[in-house]
Amino acid sequence: MSEFEIQTVLNNSLIQQSLFMFAFLFAAWFSGRAAVVSNETGNANIISKIVITAFALSSIFYINLQVCYIDLHINNYGHSLAVLKESGVDISARAEAAIEFFGSSASEVPMLGLIPESPIAIIFILSITLILLSGIWVGGNKE
Repeated sequence: MSEFEIQTVLNNSLIQQSLFMFAFLFAAWFSGRAAVVSNETGNANIISKIVITAFALSSIFYINLQVCYIDLHINNYGHSLAVLKESGVDISARAEAAIEFFGSSASEVPMLGLIPESPIAIIFILSITLILLSGIWVGGNKE
């Protein structure tokens, strides 16, 4: 593959992940909205809380998975550029900078994990989890 094709694969992969991310963020919003509505109407029995919790946690799992896939695509980009460079092809300064920035090498093939690499992404996912679960299980002020 050429450098341009590698960049195109990265762009297409990120577009795909953003579409999935929007869908799962909507699902997380929907679970939060379901929790608020059930608490507001006073129909928040234990079964509805369990069902909404299951839906919220599954949405959060898939949001986390999308973040991990984004990490994988970016690492694959750096790895592919490193492989291209090692094969003897002249690459641009932008590609050199990407290899250096992502710490990529031709010998280490990136793998998908279930924990995001960025601490900010971990904080983001944990905060969504806490917001949703507290909205489901912590009773509000009934004034």
